[in-house]
Parts: sequence; structure tokens; C-alpha cells
Amino acid sequence: MLPLHLLLFAFDLVVPAKAAISAATSNFTVAAGWYPGYHFDQVPLSSVLWNKYTHLIYAFATPTEDPNSISLVDSDAELLPQFVAAAHKNGVAAGLSIGGWGGSTYFSSNVATPANRTAFVKSVVGLIEKYQLDLIDFDWEFPGMQGIGCNLVSENDTENLLLMLRELKASPQGSKVSLSAATSVQPFPTTNTTLVSQFASVLNWITPMVYDLSWNWTAGSRRLQRALPSAPLDDSCFSAASGENITGLGSAKSAVEAWVGAGIPRNQIALGVPAYGHSFDVNRTTAFLTTPSLSSGLPSMSSSPLQLVPYPVYDTLNHTPGDAWDGTGGINQCGVYTGPGGTFAFFSLISAKYLLANGSIAPGIPYRWDECSQTPYLYAANHGKQGVLISYVDPRSFGVRGQFVKANNLAGFSMWEVGGDPQGLLVDAILSATTNASLTVSPSASAAHGAPTPGSSSASRRSASMLHLGFPFLAGLLAFVS
Repeated sequence: MLPLHLLLFAFDLVVPAKAAISAATSNFTVAAGWYPGYHFDQVPLSSVLWNKYTHLIYAFATPTEDPNSISLVDSDAELLPQFVAAAHKNGVAAGLSIGGWGGSTYFSSNVATPANRTAFVKSVVGLIEKYQLDLIDFDWEFPGMQGIGCNLVSENDTENLLLMLRELKASPQGSKVSLSAATSVQPFPTTNTTLVSQFASVLNWITPMVYDLSWNWTAGSRRLQRALPSAPLDDSCFSAASGENITGLGSAKSAVEAWVGAGIPRNQIALGVPAYGHSFDVNRTTAFLTTPSLSSGLPSMSSSPLQLVPYPVYDTLNHTPGDAWDGTGGINQCGVYTGPGGTFAFFSLISAKYLLANGSIAPGIPYRWDECSQTPYLYAANHGKQGVLISYVDPRSFGVRGQFVKANNLAGFSMWEVGGDPQGLLVDAILSATTNASLTVSPSASAAHGAPTPGSSSASRRSASMLHLGFPFLAGLLAFVS
């Protein structure tokens, strides 16, 4: 495979001129994206499509053991002021995300006592003042439950987070900036059924991270899992689509139902969307309804279409790395081995010629549109030793998410990460979407207050959630709880 910077260059050469679609022409209150400082070499500030966004969020600052200190060591402190200056020059609000999948270890202790909360708030205020920030985004993975495997955890995390946010909001500096939180698809865990709704008074919006909702087991004993959609619009219909009893881990619909049911207004929810997909090691005998001849290879889609099996079983211990941005595996900060994530940034699917320059499926590539999740799958026969099945996103699926956001009167969206969509194909689709009233959901109070089940939150994901430090979002969590 070519080096990433050459892949991006080649991709740029083949993409035609784009229509002028901008955040200003849409009616989204929040059209946000995360910008990881650690991808600066591949995604320089000059390449960012600033006019597609109302807010751009630099990732990540990291809480330390000392609440008086929040670190930027892993994300280039020298780049942050350049990022803020570029955002302001382009009329975009500049944010900073604190935490992330690998950066949430000390959140719990930093907000555990009144003295620690005051010190932590002072540290956040110092960042606001020093870098002239317009937004602080909290990406704690996860309050009240374990994330990567060695995070500090307390049953009082949700309440303490709320108390810290109140103190920050009451400060002169905190009152002048927007505050947001990247969250699980389930509300913060608490036994106090009134507590979650109180976050609406201190946060401008929350971002349920509707991605990484399928996982790739890469540690421990052999397991068989289903290749479920990574970022589903709906996960309640998998059984009907497959003919078997399959339960999803959450979706855009269930996330909005749960958070609205817990008391967060719709117009304070920005849907978290990914600019990447997940792969699964699914062999040809399992991937297709009709097994292709291994000697003849995959036939042309135009001459002999192959039908992909809905949600096939895959062996989680045989997992192939994804694109150049995917980690190859290693020992994480908790001392636990984590394998490759099998992730593919959207642009890499085009660079590899699985997709055409406009994001549609390339000729000869086996493809399935999943009606339930409103996301596509493709089969990359030449990737790795035996090929992989990839659950990904495309302009069509982003357009449906835009329709969903508008139908439910949500604040907008936030995408991890802007570098995954360098030509703006995905963000254009969501910005230009029309309202689809059939996608309106009703809140479900029953899902609002319990602790989320393992895997029900995504991050950064980015991290993860968002792929922070190159590790897949859920692998560490599942290794810990299993």
C-alpha cells in the first residue's frame, strides 16, 4: 500500500470540482467535526474544509493525575494555537476536546471532591484563556463504568461530572464558551432518575457517538461474533433482516429515544457520525449466499452478481489490520494487548478503488445496502490473506442521517474525524439533506437511566471513540469485562 500522504494526494487528483455547499447554507445549529492533532502530517490545517463546519474541535487534551494540570503532550501543544487561529480566520468556532479513549483515566478523581473540581475547573479555564477557545468538549469514556480497562471509576461519577460542569459554567470564562460532551448511546449511568435531565442546563449539546457499535475481538479466547453495522440508524430490525435472533448494541434511533427520554431536549443533541468503517475477517464461504469459485476469483458484479449474507459470523481472533491509519496492535496503557482495529477511513476506500471518486461502489466490488441500518457493506477480496467484509458509511447513508437529524429537530451532527472525508463528500451529503418525517422517533424512558451495557457506547472513537492512539474503541472494554 502507498504511504498515506501519497494516497491522499492521489485521491485529491481524481475528485472533480465540488458544488458550493457550506454550513452557512444549512439550518444546522451544530455542524461540527473533530480534528486530531496527531494526524497533522497527513491532514494539514490548509486542507481542512472550514466552510463545511460551524465548530471544529481539536483532539485531545488529557486529564492527568493532578487536577491542576491538563496535558497536551500527546496532541502537539504548538499546533493548537495555529488551529484556533485558522478556525477564527474562517469564521468557525474553535473547540478543544478533553479526554478520549486513551485519555479518560483520571477524570473520575479529578472531579471526585470539591477541591479537585475547583482545581480542574481552574485548569480548564486556563486552557480557554490561553488558547482563546470558543468550545470545550468533554469526552469522558465512560462516567460510572470502565472504559479502556484501567480508568478510575466511582458510582458518583455522573453526579460529580454535573457538579464540575456547574462550577465551570458559573465561572466568567466558562459562561462565555459553549460546553459539549461526547457520550455513549445510552445516558450517563445513575440511580437518580432526575439527574441526567439536569445536564441540559450546563451543556449546550451532547453528542451520542453512534459508531463502533460492532466490535472486533482481538484478545483472549476465540469468539464468533456477528458482523453488525458499525454505525446503524436502527438496530431493532437485525433479526427480521437475517431471519435469526440478533440483538444490536444501539443506533441513532435508540440513542435519541434514550437521551430524550432521560430529559435532554432534542435541540441539544448533535448526532455523532463517523468518517470511517470497520472490517471483519469473513471468508468467502461465509460472506456470500452463493459460494464463488476460489480458483476463478470474484466474478464481475455486472455479469454475475454475488449476494452478501446479512450479518455473517466471523472469527474474532483472525483480524486483519485496516488502512494506513489503523493500528497494528500492541500493549495499551493498561498493560493489555489490543489487536488491530480493522478500520478504514472513508477516503482510503476510494484510494483502494473499492469506491469511486464520488463515494459510490466501484464496478466488480460485491456490495450490499442494509435497509435496517441504512448503511452499506462491501467485500474487499484482495485485502489481507482471505479478504474482509467492511461495514462503512457513504454519501447515501450520511444523507439519511441528515434527514434523521432534521426530522427529529436535533441540533445537528459532529463527525469523527474531518480528515477521513478530505473532499467533503460525506459532510456535503448531510448538510444538503432534506427532512424525512418518517424517521421521527419517540422517547423511551425505559432506556434512560441504567448503566450502559458493554459496547453500548462508542467513542472516539475516535477516540473513538475515537480510535485514539490507534486502538479500536471497544476491544479494550470487552477484554476488561469478559
